[in-house]
Amino acid sequence: MRRSRFAAAGALLWLIPIACGSDAGLTEGGKGYPELSVDFPSTAMISSPADAVLTVTNPGPGDIDTVAVAFATIAPSPGTRELPLPIVGRGFDGDNPSVLEVVPEPRAISEDGVVYTFGRIEEGESMKITFTLQMPTEAGIAANSLQVYDGRDVERARGIRLQTTVER
Repeated sequence: MRRSRFAAAGALLWLIPIACGSDAGLTEGGKGYPELSVDFPSTAMISSPADAVLTVTNPGPGDIDTVAVAFATIAPSPGTRELPLPIVGRGFDGDNPSVLEVVPEPRAISEDGVVYTFGRIEEGESMKITFTLQMPTEAGIAANSLQVYDGRDVERARGIRLQTTVER
C-alpha cells in the first residue's frame, strides 16, 4: 500500500462540515455532492472489531476523480452534552491502530491515518468501502464523522455520522 502525506488534510477537515447535511443539490461549480450511506452496528463490544460499510454514490453531473474519506471528531448527539468517545483517533506514520482493514485497499493514507483516498466514481455509479474498526476500550457512546469529498474538488463534500454504543 502506497502511503502519502496530506499536509492540507487537517485544514480541509475544518471546511468540510459546512457541507454536512446540506440540502443544496449542486456545488457553485455545478457538480453534484456525493450521496452517502453507512451500515454500522448500533451496539458493539469493548475492544472488538466492527465493520463500517460506506456507500458513496455520485449523482453527477460530473465524475468524482478521487474519493477521499476522512474520519473526524464529532460533537455530542442532539439533546446531550457529553462528547462521544472517538472510534478513530489520530494515528502516526500513515498507520492508525483503530483501522484494522480497509477494502478496497486505499491508494493513499494521510500521515495521521485518518484520510483515505480511493479511485474515481463515474457519474451515476457507486463505490462501497469497508472499514474494519477496533472499538474503544471504554463503554459508552462512540462516534466519528465520515467526511467524503472529491480529492480534486473539495467543494464536493458531504459528511455522515458513524455512531455505536460500546458495551462491556
